[in-house]
Amino acid sequence: MAEAMMAAHYPLQAMLYCVALHRFLGSRLLGYDPARHLGGVGYLFVRGMAGAATPIVDGTSCGIFGWFRPAGLTVAASELLGGRRA
Repeated sequence: MAEAMMAAHYPLQAMLYCVALHRFLGSRLLGYDPARHLGGVGYLFVRGMAGAATPIVDGTSCGIFGWFRPAGLTVAASELLGGRRA
């Protein structure tokens, strides 16, 4: 599943959503701290899930993909997309 997600650019999509959330929270939360307020990214593929019978491969339920990127990566991507050098 991870290979198919890479081919379809899901990590790029996730990063763009993280940048948008980072910017939104920065404009709305007093004392916003990316390391504290940003969490991981999760994708749920319903076709890969079968309720309680969902197989577990390498400790992860099939159909579930999670990514916990460092908060600094989101900040650097936001600065880069904003025209500033990270």
